Amino acid sequence: MSAPSLKTFLRNNSPAILWGAFIVLLTSLPGDLLPVLPKFVDLLKPDKLVHIFMFLVFVFLLLHGFTRKGNPLLIERYAVLTGLVIAITIGGITELLQGLVIPMRVASPYDFIANVLGCFSGWGVFAFMRKKKPGWKNSPQG
Repeated sequence: MSAPSLKTFLRNNSPAILWGAFIVLLTSLPGDLLPVLPKFVDLLKPDKLVHIFMFLVFVFLLLHGFTRKGNPLLIERYAVLTGLVIAITIGGITELLQGLVIPMRVASPYDFIANVLGCFSGWGVFAFMRKKKPGWKNSPQG
């Protein structure tokens, strides 16, 4: 078996890399560029659902890419841990950047909690999909 190549790694993980860049881009927008929601919608706090969704998709894509053959063995073997650490770290860094650097944005511990909830939800969806369709993934359970 040959050593994993950067090309294979990027092919396996390009959806997650692009989605992660999308998250960083969205969370880096100044507050005055974000849409203003009507007050009645604000009561439902839809932004928390957006955070959960963004990070659910991100972890799902990370795990989907990391568990594919051709990645470095450590990434394949520890796909869940690696994916969760990467996503939770990005979720925390984006909140810190919003509080410290990005104009008209604030860091929110509740947004970070929603990010983490999304991360674990993404892992749950991934595990469910793999269990429901055993041939769907060709690597060990994470």
